[in-house]
Amino acid sequence: MRVSESGEFGLIAELRKILSGDREDIILPPGDDAAVFRAPGGELMAFTTDALVEGVHFDRAYVSWRALGYKSLAVNISDLAAMGGCPSSFALVVLGLPEDIEVENINHLYEGMMKCGEKFSCRIVGGDIVRSPRQLFISVSVIGGLPRETFLTRAGAGTGQSIMITGTLGDSAIGLDWLKRGGGGENACARKHLYPEPRLREGKRALELGAAAAIDVSDGLLRDLGHICEESGVGARIMAQEIPISAAAFETARELDEDALGAALSGGEDYELIVIADEENALAMRAEIGLVRIGEITQGSGVTVLDASGRMMQLEKTGYDHFGGA
Repeated sequence: MRVSESGEFGLIAELRKILSGDREDIILPPGDDAAVFRAPGGELMAFTTDALVEGVHFDRAYVSWRALGYKSLAVNISDLAAMGGCPSSFALVVLGLPEDIEVENINHLYEGMMKCGEKFSCRIVGGDIVRSPRQLFISVSVIGGLPRETFLTRAGAGTGQSIMITGTLGDSAIGLDWLKRGGGGENACARKHLYPEPRLREGKRALELGAAAAIDVSDGLLRDLGHICEESGVGARIMAQEIPISAAAFETARELDEDALGAALSGGEDYELIVIADEENALAMRAEIGLVRIGEITQGSGVTVLDASGRMMQLEKTGYDHFGGA
């Protein structure tokens, strides 16, 4: 079976079988936003990695070098936010460079990374540079200490709990289409795509207020909420009219003749957090952090979306998979 048939997440499931096995110092094995292990000194550490590949994640025709650097670090920090946040973190960067790239552009790339790192207390401490025969790629690994023995995972959701979202959804996917069609980077949706804001503060406070589970929205609301359902052994029901969508997303979608709700459900790369919590804790999070309730955890499996009339919506697209698998 080819990876195009298994899909990204089918392949991950196969690799988790190979990597399974107990070790006392591995607290959270592969399969979540970050791995968690106990360092020799006893501190819990969260470790994550992400790669951006030219032609898959970005096109230099519409992404500046500084924006590319900023985003390459931000997407990793977002994984730490989904675990409940780390006060500070450290990054290693691997660059795969075609030979014709100007050194000045790499300087701008690192300026973008440094801007993101300064904003979210992440220090770049090294890495590697290799020649790439065709596309540019950037692989970043980030490690940070967890401030307490508890942290958030995808596996803690329970029936009857509230499903909540930070910020708004769909902006990034709409912004990407705006950029692809020649729109400028000053568009609010385009900026959300180019400069995502990891929700470190919100993730940390959600953990403190008793959140049960969390994940960041990288592959789309439906896909990522589906990961929580799968890992927790539950289902989910969300109300389409409750999903927070910005005025900029609606406006830009109209200009592009696109569907803002479809982008919010499956667009991906918003890097907001999905947070699951009991109702009492959810009320506190909604009041203090500004989370928006969009549904609840149910028995069964999978994610159901209801329209304003309470009817189940039929959805053609449920999120992003690198290899197009089901």
